[in-house]
Amino acid sequence: MGKADSDTKKGAVRRGGFIVGAALGVVAGLLLAPRSGREMRARLFGEGGLREQVERLRAAVGAGRESAADQSEALRRKIEETRERLRRQMAAEEEAGGGEAAGGDGEGETAAAGGEAAAGAE
Repeated sequence: MGKADSDTKKGAVRRGGFIVGAALGVVAGLLLAPRSGREMRARLFGEGGLREQVERLRAAVGAGRESAADQSEALRRKIEETRERLRRQMAAEEEAGGGEAAGGDGEGETAAAGGEAAAGAE
């Protein structure tokens, strides 16, 4: 079994655990709510009740997905900007110092540039 298979199974287990937890939370909320059974049924199945709740939940999930996609895209842009800045810094250092001759083995310069970029990304 490869790492990808293991990661896929872990993701499925997490999603399954989340769904089970959410369902248990709903059931607990219904059982512990300070309302009579008649009031609860009227609230759930009455005028817009359960269907309205499902639609609100779908809208909230859709908004959450949009927000996550936006944040993911912003993070990708920031990572790409940082990569480009690092490439420019490394190229400038190579031109100015003649590559490895100026800084020894070159490892320290790359690590320092990476640290500065990481600090700038925050």
